[in-house]
Amino acid sequence: MYNQAASRQSVTNGTNQFSPAMPMSGANTVRASVTVYNLGGATSLTVTFQSSNDLQNWMSETADTGFVVGTAFTAARTISNAYVRLMYTVVGTGTLVCAADVYSSQQ
Repeated sequence: MYNQAASRQSVTNGTNQFSPAMPMSGANTVRASVTVYNLGGATSLTVTFQSSNDLQNWMSETADTGFVVGTAFTAARTISNAYVRLMYTVVGTGTLVCAADVYSSQQ
């Protein structure tokens, strides 16, 4: 299943941003396509998958680092909870602009 997690999301150093929660709908594997439009003084972007069963208690699953200007994919991740979201963290200083799409599937 496809979900747009972010479109022109602004992320500032020191302030993590989060995507909306996305239901796994029976899937157990996720992968994200991340596009960084502008680094704005930042070094790179780190994207962390977080999962939850109750939309309140979020657990960090794994992080992919080093996203710079352009589009790249995260590795496929196994998720056992009902919901997933992305946490965006700036490496370095400044503010960057990014977009992300999440793809889930049953493996």
